[in-house]
Amino acid sequence: MRSILKTLTVAGLTVGISACGLFSSSGPENTAMHFVHGMAKGDIQKVDKLVYWGPEVQNPAQPYTLRLEEAKVNGYVMATYQRLQAEGGLKEAKIVKNQRTMIHGVEHATVIISLIPEKGSPRNTTLQLVRRDGKWFVSVD
Repeated sequence: MRSILKTLTVAGLTVGISACGLFSSSGPENTAMHFVHGMAKGDIQKVDKLVYWGPEVQNPAQPYTLRLEEAKVNGYVMATYQRLQAEGGLKEAKIVKNQRTMIHGVEHATVIISLIPEKGSPRNTTLQLVRRDGKWFVSVD
């Protein structure tokens, strides 16, 4: 009985700590992988949540700038989705390079991911990321 309680306690603590994010990766590579998997599924809503629309894009004096940039990103997502679907879907995504830099006190990262389809040749995609308010986003600035 004691060993069962001990096992349940350890399991409960592990789940609790995992839920707090202690074991989860919150770096740019995690955001980049979520972005790539969203593209592979054609999930525009998921991808849009991972994008940082900079102040130039969100300028209220130019309301169509944001819509234009969203359309560009959505077009890129759908083109990638269609290409991967034509090649049997995404088999695997591997991080090839992850380089972090500081620019004017803001953390940036360049993440290169190899998209490996079921059929066809792997292709690399390069994502620029920026850290804002403690979270990583794909930057379109």
